[in-house]
Amino acid sequence: MPILAREIMTSRVLTLEDNAKVIDAIRLMVNHDFRHVPITRSNSIIGMVTALSTIKGIDKEGQQVLSGSVGGIMVGTGYVKALSNDYVGEVVRRMIDSNADAALVFDGDKVVGIITERDIVRKLPSQLFKQRRVFDIMSKNPKTLGPESTISDAIKSMATHEIRHLVITRGNRVMGILSIRDILRYTLKQLEAGRNIDQSYPITSLMSHNPVTIDPSASVIDAIDLMRRNNVSSLPVVERGVLMGIITEKDLIREIKPYP
Repeated sequence: MPILAREIMTSRVLTLEDNAKVIDAIRLMVNHDFRHVPITRSNSIIGMVTALSTIKGIDKEGQQVLSGSVGGIMVGTGYVKALSNDYVGEVVRRMIDSNADAALVFDGDKVVGIITERDIVRKLPSQLFKQRRVFDIMSKNPKTLGPESTISDAIKSMATHEIRHLVITRGNRVMGILSIRDILRYTLKQLEAGRNIDQSYPITSLMSHNPVTIDPSASVIDAIDLMRRNNVSSLPVVERGVLMGIITEKDLIREIKPYP
């Protein structure tokens, strides 16, 4: 039987008014492990602040963007609208076609939930994903930084390439992985302590050391299982110690069989 949007959506949707501060959005994302905050005006959704739009704002405007209003970094796109009784497969197709990483779920005019890439990968039965190898769907040229890089380098790379994960390497060997969540967590900690973001702060102090990796010959189902068990949203693909690529939730949702 087809699965409906309401069956996998996250029903707790935290919103902010468009005059709220960017730091308020960061606090919501960090404290609740979200990557999306819908923005409202007069109780109507007018856009979305995402972890990536926040990083892009910091890259473009620097520290001062954090004390500005969320309207300054809000995006009007990047998500799709769905109804609670829409089929998940149709919602996923619209997300892929629109290059969106989330869908807001409505019941009439009221937002009742959100479906993210994380919801799709972690809540859909694994047998609904195609039986393919990691090598066939991974990104074969992952963005990397060396261990001598700074948080400024990481922000610039994520904003430029519109990505949420960077593999930290020495040569072709994986040393760690840095997520957009790591940067936002550091940013919030600094601001709540009354300090500025230290642009020269080393990424080796923020990254996850010894990240969970996967072999390119593994299956899509293996990747899903690893992500679920380790609560991660990306896996460096490593063969005999050498970085071959990266697989993310975005890669995996493209492997869903039609109309689950």
